[in-house]
Amino acid sequence: MFTMKERRAVYVFLRGLKHVEQLKKFGDISYISKRMGYVELYLNEDEVEKTVDKLNQYRFVKTVKVSPRPDIDPDLDDVHDDVFFEAYDQAQEDAEKDQSDKKSAEPTDRKDAKSAKQTGQGKGQEAKNVAADQNQKQQAEKNVRQGNEQQGLQADEKKQVPAEKGGKS
Repeated sequence: MFTMKERRAVYVFLRGLKHVEQLKKFGDISYISKRMGYVELYLNEDEVEKTVDKLNQYRFVKTVKVSPRPDIDPDLDDVHDDVFFEAYDQAQEDAEKDQSDKKSAEPTDRKDAKSAKQTGQGKGQEAKNVAADQNQKQQAEKNVRQGNEQQGLQADEKKQVPAEKGGKS
């Protein structure tokens, strides 16, 4: 009667792909990635540790990773739904806190709103101020770049060699 042997995938990362032929003696090659430079081998479960040690001794092998799939329990009966949704609930609470913080930062009193309107600091005016600040920064950066270019030209003019010393006349 035929019995299935337990198998495990082993990923061998190589320094070059010309040594792939040598890996055939260790197990069945199921995939070769030319771009990522690795080979997927399938080995018998009882030979995995010895084979991994042998593979690590070769100079053309960077690393060897053993697949954890047989160790993972496919049935998640003992895991509760609470574990999966804790992070989601925490994120929702954080978002609600952020929204309440933003509401408290906005002027809530009528006096604050009136003073903001009188000084011209309404929502539309704030956006205009931000845009004006950005334009000023861009203009300043442009001026600095132009100043640097002019200084570079002046430095080049100073570097010219006089005609007596072999320069152009």
